[in-house]
Amino acid sequence: MNLENLQDHLSYLSYAFRTLTTEEQMKLVHSLTVLQRMQRLDAVYFLGRLEGCEADYMLAFGCPDKDIFHDRKLFYSLDLTDWYQLLEPKNWSSNWDQVQCSFRGDPAFRVEEDLGPSYTLDEDLVPVVEERIRPKMKEQNRLWFVISRILEEAAIVPRGVLYHCTEGRSVVNPFFRGISVNDSLKLHNYHHFRKPIGEPQENLLKRDDCSYFLDVFDPVDDLIPAEQSFAVTRDLQRDVFVMKSLHWPGMLNFHRSNSNVYGFFYFGDGRKNWDLLFKI
Repeated sequence: MNLENLQDHLSYLSYAFRTLTTEEQMKLVHSLTVLQRMQRLDAVYFLGRLEGCEADYMLAFGCPDKDIFHDRKLFYSLDLTDWYQLLEPKNWSSNWDQVQCSFRGDPAFRVEEDLGPSYTLDEDLVPVVEERIRPKMKEQNRLWFVISRILEEAAIVPRGVLYHCTEGRSVVNPFFRGISVNDSLKLHNYHHFRKPIGEPQENLLKRDDCSYFLDVFDPVDDLIPAEQSFAVTRDLQRDVFVMKSLHWPGMLNFHRSNSNVYGFFYFGDGRKNWDLLFKI
């Protein structure tokens, strides 16, 4: 949720049965405003709260310039007053999202977990057991990894929010006015909130009414399982559509149809749901 309209959008936390007290809201707005000025950021977004055993991490990210994905900075706070930047670890592995132990709430705490043995195939394609995978990391590094994965895999926005400029920058479209009620129900009208990973030609060919400036971004329906990675619900009274990620429980995206109201937030424990395919 962008700092500019944060107070207006905090009411959407109720769709996840979450809320912030008046004191927390005031601290959040003030501290993020200070953070934006001190870090000279073009925009600051409140992401949510990662719940730990002993303390919770408040999460945010900022953009140094108009390109919303260029040199994006991740931040955390333990008291809603002081914010600390999360730096990318020198050595990290993609299997970190398989770590299922709870966050403690101590950035200096060292995490170690046994993920079981790794396997390779011999010349007869018979599985061969290799060494056991035991990742070791500081909780601060794991926090960077989890936030990055959540933003990459579970943060989505309606088609038209992201605009690809001719010079290659990805910016927020200031003229976005929402998508219709019928379009809001269909996941292919939403894009991942990230730099395009897929080939632009493939993304453009997925739509008959494609626009190069809007549709080079990755559509949501590329996730596995297709059309079942998000639970879509609708608030009939306000025409608000809520997309809850089933891969990252606690990640919620919302959009009020025919308006420029949209956003996402995360209130969870930082663990990915690897059992989704077995629950469908």
